Amino acid sequence: MLDLHQKTADIVAGRRTFEPSYPYITPDYQVPFLHIGTEKQLFLDNYILDHLDDTNRVIVKPHRPDEPVLTVGDLPWERERGAILSAVLDDPETGQLKLWYVQHLSSDCNDRNMVLCYAESTDAIHWEKPLRTTCIPYQKHEATNIVLADSGQHIGLVLNHDQSDPSRRYLMVYNPAGKARERGERTMSSMAISPDGVGWTVLNEDTPLRHHHFQRIIWDEAIQKWVAYSQYSHHWNPLQRKRQVGRQESIDFVHWSPKEVMLSVEWDANLPPDLEFHDMSVRKVGGLYIGITGEFMAEPVWCVRDGANWRDFAYSRLGLYTSRDGKRWQRVGGAEPWLDNGDPGSLDYGFASTTAAGQIIRSGHTFIYYSARAEKQHWYGRGAPPTPLVPEEEAKRRNRRWEDLQRAMGGHLRRDCTVGVLSLREDGWAKLVPKYEHGLVYTRQFVFEGATLEINADCSGGYVQVGALDPYFRPYPGFSAEECDPVFNESQAQIWHTVRWHGNSDVRSLWNKPVRLCLHLHQASAYGFQFQHTSQRVDPE
Repeated sequence: MLDLHQKTADIVAGRRTFEPSYPYITPDYQVPFLHIGTEKQLFLDNYILDHLDDTNRVIVKPHRPDEPVLTVGDLPWERERGAILSAVLDDPETGQLKLWYVQHLSSDCNDRNMVLCYAESTDAIHWEKPLRTTCIPYQKHEATNIVLADSGQHIGLVLNHDQSDPSRRYLMVYNPAGKARERGERTMSSMAISPDGVGWTVLNEDTPLRHHHFQRIIWDEAIQKWVAYSQYSHHWNPLQRKRQVGRQESIDFVHWSPKEVMLSVEWDANLPPDLEFHDMSVRKVGGLYIGITGEFMAEPVWCVRDGANWRDFAYSRLGLYTSRDGKRWQRVGGAEPWLDNGDPGSLDYGFASTTAAGQIIRSGHTFIYYSARAEKQHWYGRGAPPTPLVPEEEAKRRNRRWEDLQRAMGGHLRRDCTVGVLSLREDGWAKLVPKYEHGLVYTRQFVFEGATLEINADCSGGYVQVGALDPYFRPYPGFSAEECDPVFNESQAQIWHTVRWHGNSDVRSLWNKPVRLCLHLHQASAYGFQFQHTSQRVDPE
């Protein structure tokens, strides 16, 4: 699909001549079926699906614990405003999970006086903040978990896909706001490298095409480039909506393409106009890009700057999007948010936003980390806002309401900014469920690689049978649903199941043939499937 999109772009741009089939642009790839190889296939979009019979697709809502997984305030340099999540990565060399968060050192909210701090975990739930003398000292404290000074809060931090150079195992771009102001610049974009994510060396102090606003970066194997998603349209650009999602590409992590708008509320009339996109993080599962957006729900109070209006008072929730090329995105689950704000007093009543790129998989679960704030974004009680607020009466009314709340609660409101976690069943973003007892799922035709077929299914109350069909919907010999051994959960923790027909799991006789799977769901749910060269699944105990 990416090749076809590139071919179309080249023809439209005049870089490639028209073909006899134009304007029906056909792929250069000659096999007339999807080639899925051993890529994982999820049911979050329609790419692999052809028909659902008595079956519904359900977008799974994540589990959200009541308490954060990382709190701040117990260390001397954690006295201001709480933590802002930057990244969470799984280090394959050490087996450790590593987390980075930004900590304010003062009440200045303009990206200055911020440091990047570090934590680690083995189980994705319990996090430690190791104090080391090799980190950056703070006042009289020699041992800290501060790994970068003057970090700003807009950080893109990744595990390098190329691990050949030990000094470059981790890469980071960040905005040193203090240094920028010393140089008379509005912002800077620096690049640093690290062998362990703790000790950092600045490789490039600034780049002309700067990052800004919560960049989240992934390595896209399909195009062999780094791709950064971040907020597009800054405060000083009133021509478009202030908050949209932008996209940049890079080969070397230093030189980046200009930022393009990838997602805007202007493109979707199903969304309210007061919704803006604060940020977006992306993870890729097989050929499917899954984006989680921070949805900035603005209040009816506007700021005035140079005669133009923009909004800065809001709460934030999370939306879910999918794409097949990383550029064109479709909202999942309608206009409703994927994750709404929690109840009053909860850790994310005011702000659930800035999720970490990628996903962490542990013990049969997918974990997504995010910044959680109990208060909405506002300027109340912090001195005069940066610009006049209009309409004036509405701004005053909302300010009075906030002051009344402070007085009534006697300072007992939860205001901290922490790191929360969302969890799903491993790869359990969407499930196919029978409308009642029995349902059928037909996939599109495809060719595959691999020796065994594995399905992600919840069969705790029933079972699944799978048939492999030819183009005439006849089962290939030995692969009918009736010959399929019923797939069911042997334990509640079982996620993936190897499919067998009369005890045989070898599907290599179907190589180079157009295959269509038919899943028979008997009081069971299916989340996806994958062909494997060998059956290597180890289910959690």
